[in-house]
Amino acid sequence: QYPEYEGDMQCDVFSQLIIQRLLLIKAEVDSIIIADERLEFEINRRLEFYAQQAGGIERLEKYLDMSILEYKEKMREKVKDQMLSQQAKDALLSEIKVSPTEVKKFYDEIPDDSVPTFSAEVEIAQIVVKPTASSFAKDYARKEATKIRNEIISGSIDFCLAASLYSEDKSNSEQCGDLGEFKRGTMVPEFETAAFKLKKDSISNVIETEYGYHIIQLIARKGNILSARHILIQPKILSNDYEAAKDSLKLAMKLIESGEMDFCDVVNRFSEDENTKSNCGYFTDPNVGTNKIEVTYLSSDVVLKIEKMKPGEFSSIHGVQLPNGQGAFRLLYLKSETPPHEASLKNDYQKLAAFALEKKKQDSLKEWMENYRKTVYVWIDEKYTYCEIKPSNQ
Repeated sequence: QYPEYEGDMQCDVFSQLIIQRLLLIKAEVDSIIIADERLEFEINRRLEFYAQQAGGIERLEKYLDMSILEYKEKMREKVKDQMLSQQAKDALLSEIKVSPTEVKKFYDEIPDDSVPTFSAEVEIAQIVVKPTASSFAKDYARKEATKIRNEIISGSIDFCLAASLYSEDKSNSEQCGDLGEFKRGTMVPEFETAAFKLKKDSISNVIETEYGYHIIQLIARKGNILSARHILIQPKILSNDYEAAKDSLKLAMKLIESGEMDFCDVVNRFSEDENTKSNCGYFTDPNVGTNKIEVTYLSSDVVLKIEKMKPGEFSSIHGVQLPNGQGAFRLLYLKSETPPHEASLKNDYQKLAAFALEKKKQDSLKEWMENYRKTVYVWIDEKYTYCEIKPSNQ
């Protein structure tokens, strides 16, 4: 996977195994314990990932040549050791911080030909308002879902045909409403709670979620992984509902421009995007967590709007499709923009602080490791004695 890997990969992997073993010993000395539920959750999380890569549970079992239950037991000790060593490492490094002086020293020590270059960055915030169906539309959709469920229960129509005829989840209606395999934490809470209570082939009551009204049929269950299908009936959103959403954004804009409320308060009152609302509407850099975010991390529709804006300006109110497929209206605010540039303390302090903190953690881990090795007996095969044991950047 890494044909141009810089360094000795075999030594680097071996080095990490030694460090993990030292951390395991520290975890034992410090009486660190991994709760059974945490271990089970992590094992299931990994199995879900492996199953996705393999194309499903059955294909994974075929590839492994053993059942999922057998494989879970086989990997349990290994996963537990990894979690113990990580927790011991976290405990060692959790109190490490960097001061402004240390950040400046880190920056000053970067060779002139190695100063990092950052792409174009912006500080961009949004207010998102979703149109909401009326109580009449919700009541009508609930009655329709109840009618379809009753027809399925009575045998007047089978689930598969009902899904193809009535379900408004077009991503799977032609496949009998099949959702494939999913684990706990994947679906919205109301849907998940109902699904995990079902027995094989049984039909749920009508379940209300943010997407509408669902009828669920359980196909199979393997531990925390379900196979199910559903029928979705959504309340109709009418033109009046869309206009009401746009009016909310117009009011938000008016409150900001008049100075009656500041931008952050308006976001808290109006915005319905949970990913940005807690940060006063601002998008954040996924690596550092700062409000200055590289343009490359933004979706193309946001970038197209930014190109027509200047710092301090608001976009026009415009429609947007949310990740769940739902339509909404959005207002963007561009606070600042920075062209591609070499890193500097003035413009990139938070990113440089993150780099400096990571280096300090690695140095601290290396120092701990060198001291701790003197207290622990470690036997190393002669063919690896030439390797330098050093901490990972991961």
